[in-house]
Amino acid sequence: MQEEIIDFFRNPALFFYMTLMMTVCVVSGSQQVGDVVETEFHAYRLHQYEISGNMYGSRNHRVSYEAVSLGARALRRTMVTSWREVLTHDVDDMWALSTGAVLIFIPDNLDELNDIDRKAFLDLETKLLNVRTDLAVYVAPYNDDAASILNDVNSRAEKAPSALQHLIQSLSGNTISITSSDQIPELTDSYKPVNVVGRLSSGDRASLTIAFVAHYDTSSAVPGVSPGADSNGSGVVALLELLAVLSKFYDSPSTRPPYNLLFIWTAGGKLNYQGTRHWIDEFQKGIEGSEFLDSGVNRKDDRIDLAICIESIGRKTGGLYMHAGKTPSENSAAAQLLRRLNNIAPNKKIELVTKKISLTTASVWEHEKFNIKRMPAVTLSTLPSPTDPARNSILDLPSTLDEEELIDNIRLIAEAVLGYILGLPETGPSSDSRIKSEVSMLSKDAVDKQRVHHFIRQFASRPRPVGDQKATESVTSNLASAAAGYGQVFKSGVTITDAKAFGVTQNRLVAERVKPAVFELVIAAGVFGYLTVFYYVSLQNRQLIVNNFLFQLTTHSQNTIEGTVSAIRKSIF
Repeated sequence: MQEEIIDFFRNPALFFYMTLMMTVCVVSGSQQVGDVVETEFHAYRLHQYEISGNMYGSRNHRVSYEAVSLGARALRRTMVTSWREVLTHDVDDMWALSTGAVLIFIPDNLDELNDIDRKAFLDLETKLLNVRTDLAVYVAPYNDDAASILNDVNSRAEKAPSALQHLIQSLSGNTISITSSDQIPELTDSYKPVNVVGRLSSGDRASLTIAFVAHYDTSSAVPGVSPGADSNGSGVVALLELLAVLSKFYDSPSTRPPYNLLFIWTAGGKLNYQGTRHWIDEFQKGIEGSEFLDSGVNRKDDRIDLAICIESIGRKTGGLYMHAGKTPSENSAAAQLLRRLNNIAPNKKIELVTKKISLTTASVWEHEKFNIKRMPAVTLSTLPSPTDPARNSILDLPSTLDEEELIDNIRLIAEAVLGYILGLPETGPSSDSRIKSEVSMLSKDAVDKQRVHHFIRQFASRPRPVGDQKATESVTSNLASAAAGYGQVFKSGVTITDAKAFGVTQNRLVAERVKPAVFELVIAAGVFGYLTVFYYVSLQNRQLIVNNFLFQLTTHSQNTIEGTVSAIRKSIF
């Protein structure tokens, strides 16, 4: 019986099974050592896009690494840090120190940043906008869980007093493992963002056309958290309100101006104005028999007299800038619009800013896409320069909008355009000097404050990156629905040619407290050693039992033989 038991434990299959199971149990059990086992939170990925073959931002979105502090020289780890720490380090060096991922915690309430912190945060964004890396880079709001993660990571990074204590700490101390969800799909090849086009028709096929243009998507270093309230939420709201205000003049043939008006909300504005380029290409094809003709929104006999692109007109700066490729000629529509803007609002600074258009680099203003195709266009904005950091900032929040300023600018544009298409004197509704400039074509409440406020909440308060298919489809559906109440509306899919958008703007990350991998290897080695010793002890015990059995068998046999021989001798003699 004893021998059978020993043979059972000596079986190699049992030895392998026990080694495997004990190792798994110890490794799994090591993950439960410590305080809170798991923390789940949403994080937002650094932008990723491609223009003319050049890749920008972060090229990866998967995370499955151990967390380390900023500056730790470790391979295949996730660097976890706060946004203030990043400002004190060389960003390029930070990407070179790790081949895994980077997680940056930012303030959970950006509205509470003071002026100094806002400037520092803009500096961080400038650094992140220029990043090109293969790492998965995420930002997440700072909260109690984030504080706990940072505290654990920084505590582990502190040097132990002695080499022995450091070794013990590295073997027994807890570490943080950060992993991402792999359930978020990339953008499909069939995905196409859409342009939304509204139209007010004069009824005369010979009429010229004024086009109002605004891109609706948002962008920043981290597009998943950028509502783009001013750039270009204010432009989206302005076009909707202009459509609502001017549509009243097109309700009756007797009041209908001799101009067609187009309102174009374009896709991919932050992606080198892909929607604008697509619309212009379709417009210039003549598009006979196409969906544009069938919809009645655009016709091959339309002639663009001026395209007025609107971006970032919701901040209080004391005036507007008209951006153009060159100084417009005196009798051009752009020059007349500029003079009317100045005459209607003499207390506002309306300034012309010209910038030569580059054909080899990405366009910086939307009107440049029209100018490249030799179509007259300008951009109206409160920003004096296309490099203003406010255009691509996470800090472009609804709280930064001045609704009164936005309403004043919408009214100013509506007045100037109405005066132009109705052929009124440039000095105002009347050339009589006794009539003050405040007298206008529009009633006092023509620009509806409640309607503007509703449009801001609906279209300027949520992120709308072109890489987020769900958000893009939602905003275009809502835009088409809102615009349909005032004019003809049509949606057209945009074919992106010289650029590419990437998905996964946000992800679900899980931070889990575990024992380090070295600890698990040590435990596994201990289990293996223990079972090895057990095996050889069992083998040795078996040998002793066998030897004892053979000795007893030999002794018993010898005694039997001797007894038999003795009996034979007695019987013979």
